[in-house]
Amino acid sequence: MSVARVAAAASPPAIAWDAPPGCPDAGALTAEISRHIDPAADTGQPVTIRVQARPADGRWRVVVVIEADGRTQERTLAVESCEAAVRAAAFVIAIAVDPAGGEPPDVVPAPPAPAPPPAAKAIDAVEPEPAPVTPAAAGEEFDPPAAGVAPQPRRSRPLRGLLQVGPAVQVGMLPVDPGLAAAGGLLWPRARLTLGYTRWFAAQVRHGGERPYGADLAVHAAQLRGGPVLRAGPLELPLQAGLELGALQAVGVGGDSNYRATTLWGAATLGVGLAWAPRAFRGFAALMVLAEAAVALRRPRFVFAGDLGVHQVGPAAFRGFFLVEARFP
Repeated sequence: MSVARVAAAASPPAIAWDAPPGCPDAGALTAEISRHIDPAADTGQPVTIRVQARPADGRWRVVVVIEADGRTQERTLAVESCEAAVRAAAFVIAIAVDPAGGEPPDVVPAPPAPAPPPAAKAIDAVEPEPAPVTPAAAGEEFDPPAAGVAPQPRRSRPLRGLLQVGPAVQVGMLPVDPGLAAAGGLLWPRARLTLGYTRWFAAQVRHGGERPYGADLAVHAAQLRGGPVLRAGPLELPLQAGLELGALQAVGVGGDSNYRATTLWGAATLGVGLAWAPRAFRGFAALMVLAEAAVALRRPRFVFAGDLGVHQVGPAAFRGFFLVEARFP
């Protein structure tokens, strides 16, 4: 512990500064006080001041005890650093020693405690809210969290819109064929609902022999999907059930006069996804992988001339999607 004198006042108070190694020394506290006290000020009575700074719960706890005219005043402050402790303590001491000095322009104190009655012999210790202290040194950046300014909570978004698009692959009801999926929908914190379109590109079915024959099969389909969403940080796990309706197109190959046919396509779907919405996307985008099983509601059969079987839609299929998703607002 060291003792410093405030040289600016005509009757300077004695100041005891107690802080861990690595903090500014007593001279820094003295210099900071001299910035705020009127050099012509005279307390008129002996003043003894004790200042203690200690780290506590990730912040710094500053206790300022001022003894003057037989009375003791204790003030406890909470700041973000030991340097901020020096500035906060200097402000409290400056006001106590020279009330006419006014509020320094670079320190914003906590709301003052109610003034005690004149006859009171002692002032009870006051535990104020963390006192925001702005930087005093030139060129030092102002840090709102360090100044005790509470961050504003983000507004919740109970309902948002989404758009998604990406490649897909399917195997089962048709031969392996690639696709392209797109959808729009609504997103709640714990659920989602989408209406989309998928184009399954032509899959070739060929049969050998003296005269090879077959067909090219393609699908245009609309899907309605929805279900709950589980969340864990930036990860989301959507569980989705859906219904798919569309048109199955078949174009025969290998004959003298090849046929073209279009029939109804229908399927029920059940799937699970994994979406990643990192903070870097600021909540406006996500990447999603969706695995889905589809069960055929209709199983049309295609035949070639002479009742030669070409293909019958299978009972079920497995699908995979990789989707890029935009979210708004």
